[in-house]
Amino acid sequence: MAQTVALYSVKGGVGKTASAVNLAALSAAAGRQVLVWDLDPQSAASWYLQTEAAADRPVKKLLKPKGLAAAVRPTIHGNLWVLPAFPGQQAIEHHLADKKDAGYRLAKLIDPLAEQFEEIWIDAPPGLSLLADNILRAADMVLVPMVPTHLSERTWFQLKGHLRDRGIHPEQLCTFLSMVDRRRTLHREFAERHRHDMPELLETQIPYASVIEQMGDDQQPSVYREPRHPANRAYASLWEEIDGLFA
Repeated sequence: MAQTVALYSVKGGVGKTASAVNLAALSAAAGRQVLVWDLDPQSAASWYLQTEAAADRPVKKLLKPKGLAAAVRPTIHGNLWVLPAFPGQQAIEHHLADKKDAGYRLAKLIDPLAEQFEEIWIDAPPGLSLLADNILRAADMVLVPMVPTHLSERTWFQLKGHLRDRGIHPEQLCTFLSMVDRRRTLHREFAERHRHDMPELLETQIPYASVIEQMGDDQQPSVYREPRHPANRAYASLWEEIDGLFA
């Protein structure tokens, strides 16, 4: 059965999509059959992996198991597949709300995909919503990138409160520091300040680096393009840390 990891954040601009693509790419490089499901309407993960959805597939049809399977696309990278963002994806909330199992629909849709792939990485849209609740329930691990700022700290505890109020209990809930600028005191000291009140905080930190921002230049994971760059070596360390939690 596939492991499902959702890259999720209440707020945008935290390096969520770059992390989803790079971590999935590292799993594919390790020889696993990996699917990236792009559920963010910005479709950045699809863009990074040079994959676009067929424009003639309505959202309602894609929310059926056969529709999802037909929408999966290969990438130019070995072992790495994409379920790309599709036109009109913003309407997914409306279609989910019409279902009797509205809060659990995505979990049921993942089951057939889990027979084909060893890992499914979901690039989730930011925000608290019905779609977010579906993703949070469907994932074996919810992985939250956090820029080390006071606002990110606030949204982290907001997310934990939301999970508690909705009765959502992911098997693994983890956060990691992203876009870390070591020149800034708050960034350098954030982890030590929150070791006790954020036990879910992973050890590995992803630095702010132009090599990650430049992923759009040639549309490929930065861990493939410059694997020895410190930022990409950090991603490799983060991947190993995450992988160890599933061992």
